Amino acid sequence: MLKRLKILISFSKSERVGLAVLLVLLAWFIIWPHLVPPPQSSVMDMDEFKRRIDSLSRLPSLEDDNEPSFTSVYQRKDHYKDYKKYEKPPINYVHFDPNTVDTQVFEQLGFSPKQAVTIVNYRSRGAVFRTPDDFKKVFVVSDEHFERLKPYIRIDTAALPKLLPRARFDSLRYPKREPRIVEINTADTAELRWVNGIGAFTAQQIVSYRKRLGGFARIEQLREIRGMTDERFEQIALQITLDTTSFTRIDLRVADEAILKAHPYIGAYAARGILLFRRMSGAEACTIDALITNNILKKDVAEKLRPYVESATSPSEQVD
Repeated sequence: MLKRLKILISFSKSERVGLAVLLVLLAWFIIWPHLVPPPQSSVMDMDEFKRRIDSLSRLPSLEDDNEPSFTSVYQRKDHYKDYKKYEKPPINYVHFDPNTVDTQVFEQLGFSPKQAVTIVNYRSRGAVFRTPDDFKKVFVVSDEHFERLKPYIRIDTAALPKLLPRARFDSLRYPKREPRIVEINTADTAELRWVNGIGAFTAQQIVSYRKRLGGFARIEQLREIRGMTDERFEQIALQITLDTTSFTRIDLRVADEAILKAHPYIGAYAARGILLFRRMSGAEACTIDALITNNILKKDVAEKLRPYVESATSPSEQVD
């Protein structure tokens, strides 16, 4: 006890005051619950509860008004009849000439009203269906739907001469010009448009893709251009030549990520793989064959890329 008093006396004056205040507060919190009476219960008397329920039952009902209730409004069909989904009528397969029939006939053949209008508008711009297969060129005509309609297509060939003078649609897209051979790696968009089968949009697509590639190594690469069909490729291939002596190549040993991922045959994912492989194995080990072996590039894609890789052709091979 004496030892504890010595410890207390050793406190400074401010420490003893703080200790006293703390003890007073502690005693207050202990005594307070015993001094304050507990709050009265807020539980409602049962008679009062019944009285309030009875008063609610005497309120006017929402159903007493002349206006229909919320539920009855949505039970009446006439309130949502304008929102019914379009229901296709049953298909009536009949023989038809796509050059002359109206939208009503197209709807009977299974097209929606919007699709029927699209076909008529396509025809009004000068398109003429010379053969049944021409009808398949309309983008709203799916392959499956065309196969069902093909046996019913009857084109009046005798009336075609009257329709052909107004058929300017194909000539506007692909104007017929004098045959001219164009070198595809150096021609600009104006020169490319001299090729039958290449319009303004396709010419721009060819130049843009050529820039991304660094030049065309094979004529078959034109098939990779968006919208290039086999029919158009066969038409174009007869009118172009290809000079492969000069086009941009990539040095896999030093090319940065931006250059690698911009190439159509590499992309962002393979570009990161090439950079990681080059960092781990060294620049000199970064070859096409090494990238194939380490599954960074698929073999078929790597073979397409090989002509564009600077290390693919060694100086000795160039001399030979």
